[in-house]
Amino acid sequence: MIAEKLLLNVLIVLMPLMVMSFFVNDRKESQSKVILTTLLAIAAVLCMVFAFEEQGLYWDLRYVLLVLAFLYGGRRAGWIVCGVILLTRTYLGGDHIIIGYVVVVVSSTIFNLYANRYRQVNQKWKRVCFVISLVFLPTFIQLTLLTIYLQLLGDFQYQFGQVIFYIFVLMGTLIVAVGFATLLLEQMLERRRMQEEMERAVKMNAISELAASIAHEVRNPLTVVKGFLQLMQKDEKGKNNDYFSIALCEMNRAEEIISDYLNFAKPHSKNVQVMEVNQVLREIVNILTPYALKENVELKIEGSNKTTVRSDQNQFKQVLINLIKNAIEATPKNGKVNVDLEEDKTVVKITITDTGKGMSNEQLTNIGTLFYSTKDKGTGLGTMVSFRIIAEMGGTLRYESKVNVGTKVTIVLPVDSNILHNE
Repeated sequence: MIAEKLLLNVLIVLMPLMVMSFFVNDRKESQSKVILTTLLAIAAVLCMVFAFEEQGLYWDLRYVLLVLAFLYGGRRAGWIVCGVILLTRTYLGGDHIIIGYVVVVVSSTIFNLYANRYRQVNQKWKRVCFVISLVFLPTFIQLTLLTIYLQLLGDFQYQFGQVIFYIFVLMGTLIVAVGFATLLLEQMLERRRMQEEMERAVKMNAISELAASIAHEVRNPLTVVKGFLQLMQKDEKGKNNDYFSIALCEMNRAEEIISDYLNFAKPHSKNVQVMEVNQVLREIVNILTPYALKENVELKIEGSNKTTVRSDQNQFKQVLINLIKNAIEATPKNGKVNVDLEEDKTVVKITITDTGKGMSNEQLTNIGTLFYSTKDKGTGLGTMVSFRIIAEMGGTLRYESKVNVGTKVTIVLPVDSNILHNE
């Protein structure tokens, strides 16, 4: 009887994920999370309603839905599902309702603590194993509390053998339910990532074609106009001289924008060489220190590891200048920008942290996309170039930010392979 009920619970667990996969996978991430939370909460209620009940104990898969809510829906989704489970358990009643309350609250706290660690796991099968091991915790907690309770009642020897049988059946169905549910969710996330990559590739190809057109159609006449303006400025000594300065300033800014476009037209880094990261970082910080002083921002660098990577040095400098300059511009007066360099055996990590205005979750999602910038006169092309260069180096570029707290940009690059072989 318990096997039949738990198999029905498996279908209840998988049903909302199938609905998400087929019908709402193309929605925005925020909308998808709301729908996922709602479906998981409904499924949790159904699991408890159709649970196997004996002597006030309910055997079901509510904890599968609870852990999925915390890991894939976020903390808010997890606690919402937790509250729904507590309300449903109160409605169902039973002799061991206190044990049910304790297990749900303790499990939710554990899932909440492990949510960040789970997001750091990159491989799909490791994530599946992580969720399976995590969902077993409520079972062990429930077994421990139940053993203590039966011991206090003096009914331990009579009921314990039957409870052990139920536990083994529950573990088997937990593995099946969690395994399939996690794979479905991972497939949804992978599909979303592939769609984003395809959209990004299409946009980059469009920019490359546009860059080639701009290079031939705009840059040459722009250079001619700039040259004539400079000649006219030399002969102008009156009040119109200020107008020439403004015009030349805007011409320079137009050239910078065109240069950003042209970077997308370059297929790959050509002048690849071994370079020392710490030395390059200190050169860039020395270049940008006067700019930071002008903006009344403190710029500091930490870390002296002599780590080497392979890349085009000029493009790598372009990335660092763009990111550090953005951090300085986002930081108010008397703020700080820290550049930290860390290293382990295989990767080097560069962290740029500012105390600026920060970004919302929506802004973070759009960072690195075409024509998106948090600056009034920005185009977002510099950040897109940075993402592309770091990707060509075999590394990753990640943004973390909180509104009114600041932003942290982390660059992770592989260490030069020749050094690894020598070690």
